[in-house]
Amino acid sequence: MESLDNPEVVNALAKVAGANSLDIVGELSEESEMDEFSLAERLGMDVKTVRKILYKLYDSRLVKFRRIKDEETGWYIYLWKFHDDKLEALVKRMRRDKITNVHERLEYERAHQFFMCENGCTRMPFENAMEYGFICNDCSGKLGFLDNSNIIDNLEAQLKEIERTIGS
Repeated sequence: MESLDNPEVVNALAKVAGANSLDIVGELSEESEMDEFSLAERLGMDVKTVRKILYKLYDSRLVKFRRIKDEETGWYIYLWKFHDDKLEALVKRMRRDKITNVHERLEYERAHQFFMCENGCTRMPFENAMEYGFICNDCSGKLGFLDNSNIIDNLEAQLKEIERTIGS
């Protein structure tokens, strides 16, 4: 199982289910099964908040549940279990998504010339700047050429860093 101390795991959990999801996953990973009321009590959280996080974790296939009927009340109780084998897949998917997003942004930056408002309102590609007559559609300031080579360099560095961390 990926460690819950791993920053990538923490970020992945926070992205799919919010910051408090790490606490819930931590509790579920220590127990075989838990109901949402026990989780809420242990963590000092509202049961509605716990349920909301559990549903988000469920949507990402990180938890599963089984339903049992309370014979006294007739209500159904949901017992939740953490799917630790799915965490690594989530982290890998998020890495791939990040690489894809950076690649797409890099290609977009390489394929366009950009113009920026003299007042800093907006940045747009040449085609859009030409449509507006090189006048900002927000403040009517002039649009001037913007060298995006620093953005391209930063995106390339991000890709190298991602590939470096994946390789280790």
